[in-house]
Amino acid sequence: MHASILKYFVAVARSGSIRKASEDLHVATSAVSRQIKKLEDELGTPLFDRFSDGLRLTTTGKIVLRHARETLQQYEVMKSDLGDLQGKKTGRVHIACLDSLAIHFMPTQIMAFHKKHSAVDFRIRTDNYNNIFRFVAEGDVDIGITFDLARPQDIKLVHGVPMPLMAIVARNHPIARLKAVTLQECAQFKLLLQLDNEVMSSMIAFELAALDRIGRTLVATNNQMMLKPLILSGMGVAFFTPLGLLDELRAGDVVAVPIAGSHLQNMQVGIVAPRDRQLTHATESVIEFLSQELDKLSREIDDIIRK
Repeated sequence: MHASILKYFVAVARSGSIRKASEDLHVATSAVSRQIKKLEDELGTPLFDRFSDGLRLTTTGKIVLRHARETLQQYEVMKSDLGDLQGKKTGRVHIACLDSLAIHFMPTQIMAFHKKHSAVDFRIRTDNYNNIFRFVAEGDVDIGITFDLARPQDIKLVHGVPMPLMAIVARNHPIARLKAVTLQECAQFKLLLQLDNEVMSSMIAFELAALDRIGRTLVATNNQMMLKPLILSGMGVAFFTPLGLLDELRAGDVVAVPIAGSHLQNMQVGIVAPRDRQLTHATESVIEFLSQELDKLSREIDDIIRK
C-alpha cells in the first residue's frame, strides 16, 4: 500500500540510513532500498543526498516527508475510526517518556490499559525532555510524558502534575532530618549528579554558582541506576524528582527533601501532544487513562514526602 512505502521513507528520513531503517522496521535492507528507489522514480527526483556517513533529505525530500507524516497520521486516524464503529479501541500508540517513568509507571499502566483495550498496542521510547518535544513535534510519537519546561508553541500540555526536583539522600544522611534544605546546605556535602541532555543538572549548577558555591561532585554520570547504590550508601546528595526512586522512597530507604528557595520546586511532569494534529481514539483513551494515573501517582508521592 501507499502507506507502507511512506512508512519506509519516514523511517529512512528519521535514521539517515537504509540499514538502520531496515532494523527499525524489521525488514530486509534490500526491500527498504527498493521502496525508496521506487518512490524517487515515481516522483522523478532524488529525495536523499547520499554521503559516506549516511543519507540526508533534499529540499524535495523535506516536502515529501511532511506529506508522508501527515498521510500516515490520517491513515491511523482512519483505522481508529473503523475500530470505533465496531465498538472497540484499536491501533498503535507511540509514546516518548522520561527514563524514570519507564521503570515502573509505564509498564504498570500498559498492563492495566491492555486489560481494558486488548486491541491497542504500544511503541514506547525513552529520552530527555528536549528530544521528547522534538519527537512529538515531528510526528515520530503521538504523545510525550515529560517535564513541562520551555515547551514549544506547537505542543500543548494536556495534563500536568506537580513533580518538584528534590534533594535525595539516604535515610541516615544528616539532610534526611530536615523539613527543607537549601542548595547551599546541600553543597556542604558530596554531590551525586546525573549528566545527560536534561536541564536538571545545569539548573542545579546554575543555582549553586549563583550562590558562589560549587560543592564537590563525587560522581557525575548519565546513568541514573549507577547513582542509586551511592545514594543508598549515604555517600552524597543527589537531585531527582521522586519518580526515579519511588520504590526506595516507599520502603523508607531514601528521603526526598524539598529544596527551599528554589524555582525547581515548581516543576511539573505532564502529557504533551501536538497542538493541531488530530489524534486517534486509542491515543485519546490512553491520554485520559494516563492522566488519571499520574494524578494518583502525584498524590501518593505527596503522601510519602509528608510522612
